[in-house]
Amino acid sequence: MKGHYLCSWLILFLVQVIVGTSCGKAQNMPQTNNDTLDPPVLQPALSGRLIFHSYTCYTCNDAVLFLYDFATGKLTDLSSSWPITNPMNAHFSPDGKSIVFMGVQQGSGWDIFRWRIGSSDLPKNLTARYGNLRDEDPKYAADGSRIIFKQNGKLKEADTLGNIVRSFSVPQSEASMPYYAMADSVILYSGMDAGNETDIFRLSLNTGYARPLAAQPGIQEYYPIARDDTSYLYSRWYSTSNRSDQVYLGFLNGRNPQRLLFNESGADFSDAFPVNSRFLILSSTVSGGKGGYDLFVADLFSGAKWSLNTYHLSVNSSKNELGACYTER
Repeated sequence: MKGHYLCSWLILFLVQVIVGTSCGKAQNMPQTNNDTLDPPVLQPALSGRLIFHSYTCYTCNDAVLFLYDFATGKLTDLSSSWPITNPMNAHFSPDGKSIVFMGVQQGSGWDIFRWRIGSSDLPKNLTARYGNLRDEDPKYAADGSRIIFKQNGKLKEADTLGNIVRSFSVPQSEASMPYYAMADSVILYSGMDAGNETDIFRLSLNTGYARPLAAQPGIQEYYPIARDDTSYLYSRWYSTSNRSDQVYLGFLNGRNPQRLLFNESGADFSDAFPVNSRFLILSSTVSGGKGGYDLFVADLFSGAKWSLNTYHLSVNSSKNELGACYTER
């Protein structure tokens, strides 16, 4: 009887240890629909395409757009022959056949351009007609028929020919980095107030109401990218005293955002773009890179990360590789 009691006690103890350990692990994982997946052992094999820009610095006027095809291993310089300065922040159309990006053409300021991938034609300037305004941060809608962008600090929506069809009014003095979410019914954006503090907001296109999603006092929060219909990625300072950029997972229902496991407080992590429900591509200054910002593939759940140079030796360079956008098409 005593032996039976001891055996039962040991079994109960082991169950409690296992359950406790499992729960502890889950609490450290991002709370998404995929948080029961085990951390992968191997670096992911990707088959889509990546577009990004590389420059010495933002004001050096030497940005170049690159396209990398994971399936073929081919890295292509897209923009060196274009009469456009500083092409950057490109975004694939939903069908993967074209891109929009921002750049500067001689005699004009920042404009929005559209280019069909593989075409021998030059990119089409969509916003030159509006004069010497700052047109920046273009993103396609999920249906591919519209483009949202920032014009002199205001949010605008245009068709793919550049005709502005809507302007959006928001409470902030400046709105930047817009991104469609939830089947184009919502716009995520970074809004700046009078104190030059930026936060992440959700603008409902049905009601016209904008509400904050990530608004920590004294912390700059920016670059929202929708991940799915419930979550988004964005960059923010580590703390008020440590201005290292970190990538966070935010939630469209306003739930508390989560700092992701691959971040390091002594380096910058930014410009995150989802690859699928588990992986993303980002830029980081973490030590051991080629110099400046390098591109990495990161696992949202385990925190593992791999330099893009493990896919192709020339993706990262001594310059800054930023503005990643990925498509499976």
